[in-house]
Amino acid sequence: MNNQKKAQKIYLNVKTAYLTGVIIGDGNLSNSPKSHKTDLSKDYRISIDLSDKKFLLYIYKIIKTIIKTRTKPKSIIQKGDRTPRLRIYIRNKALYNFLNKTMEVPEGSKSSAVIIPSLIRHNSSKIKRYFIAGYFDTDGGFRGNSLGFTTASKQLQIGLSSLLNELDVSHGTEIWFNKKYGREFYGIRLRRKEIDNFLNSFPLQNKEKLKRINSRFKCGDAGVAKRDRFSGVNVQA
Repeated sequence: MNNQKKAQKIYLNVKTAYLTGVIIGDGNLSNSPKSHKTDLSKDYRISIDLSDKKFLLYIYKIIKTIIKTRTKPKSIIQKGDRTPRLRIYIRNKALYNFLNKTMEVPEGSKSSAVIIPSLIRHNSSKIKRYFIAGYFDTDGGFRGNSLGFTTASKQLQIGLSSLLNELDVSHGTEIWFNKKYGREFYGIRLRRKEIDNFLNSFPLQNKEKLKRINSRFKCGDAGVAKRDRFSGVNVQA
């Protein structure tokens, strides 16, 4: 009898599409061995760290509906007066390989190399909306007098702009040179008239970010009422 554990298979669905957007926005896949001194085997570590602790705990709940893990989020020790952050370190080969091999998330430093995964590009509008929601909930925000995205990846900007066009979200694209970092950055800015449409038609989950957006643009219940939550994941308190 074969006593080997059957490898877990992870598929693309609304949860994993959303999580992929989160990882592209504020996550990292390790490209280091477990230990440079004692264990040179591959480290299947996925990390996410955010200053919004409630939102990170919500992401953690989503992850626990996808894989089994006993890992707990931990506070990051900060120097000086920087905003405290919470970090998740998860080691899971199946989820790591899904993100890296299936969803094309690069290992290691990825800011200028991330793209829209081909499996997202060729999927349903629902999957695309959940992916964009995960990315916006982590890396999106205010752009001038509207909302949008900023990235160091030209290919991500091009791909995201294409998805927004497919989903009838009117927007503009921007490019500028950042002297501090010595590199080009790429932006997407929603047309001001599209804010309510974006908030109401994408399943955004970051409640604190939504409150800030609604407060600034006086959107009322836009993006808050009847929010499409995930099955098996409790709404944030």
